[in-house]
Amino acid sequence: MNDIDILMAAYNSEKYIAEQIDSILNQTYTSYHLYIYDDLSTDNTLDILSKYKLQHNNKISYIQNKERLGILKNFSKMMENSKADYIMFSDHDDVWFNNKIEITYNKMKALEKTYSKDTPLLVFTDKIVTDSSLNVINHSHNKSERLNAAHTSLNRLLMSNVVSGCTVMINKPLKEICGHINENAVMHDYWLALTAASFGQIGFINQPTMYYRQHNNNSFGAKSYSFKMILNKLKSGRQNMQQAVFKNILQAESFYNQYEHLLSNENKKILKEFISLKEKKHLSFINTVIKNGFYKSGFIRNAGLIFAFL
Repeated sequence: MNDIDILMAAYNSEKYIAEQIDSILNQTYTSYHLYIYDDLSTDNTLDILSKYKLQHNNKISYIQNKERLGILKNFSKMMENSKADYIMFSDHDDVWFNNKIEITYNKMKALEKTYSKDTPLLVFTDKIVTDSSLNVINHSHNKSERLNAAHTSLNRLLMSNVVSGCTVMINKPLKEICGHINENAVMHDYWLALTAASFGQIGFINQPTMYYRQHNNNSFGAKSYSFKMILNKLKSGRQNMQQAVFKNILQAESFYNQYEHLLSNENKKILKEFISLKEKKHLSFINTVIKNGFYKSGFIRNAGLIFAFL
């Protein structure tokens, strides 16, 4: 059995998926198998996958879902079916550097030496943001979005996720404790980050390992954050910001209910405090945020958060 399962979700991916598959086949680390779950594409995606399967039967498998699952359920299903010691996640429209697996795997092994192989572990990296034609927009996704990759403690992650799923590797202990990704998860990578922060460790590689295409068809695209962008968001109403926070609270509530029997008392307290935000307004909300360090990344986002709930 291969060490690593690479899980790719595909839907109407004919334009870019071949380039991404080629980048995976060109990896310096080769003990992996690529599983592609197609979510009932209506274009030529399946024809492309069939050709790759014939040419690389020992490296590629593809499965067509019997019903359309959506991104969250598709990744959850793939993860539950994986039997490998390590899992990586792939979008269908990116391009990996040829040493992406090797670099990430080496970081994972280093974390195992530090914390043990039985510790639930997650590794993520930076990425280069490009346009649809792979022209570089920004050499660092984290810098362009003003994300601090060190903010992976549970209290920080509850308000704002800094882990990007297409850069992630997890180990089997994290996969097993995670189990089924709750339907109230904001995204699969967010849920995995919360699980790793609660029960294990998170490691970051401060270098890009892939090209991340930014175009209108991204399910969740990178954005270049600025004062102008935040002001435009605020002008559209506080409701959007509030709804985003309430989604995080709903996720936290589901997370608490699913893992209450496993959580430490300290993490139970953190989650309860965050969940209590749904009942609070104005200064009470802000005081709870400050007291528990439920911050977003950067001054601009936190200013927007305070403005939305005053």
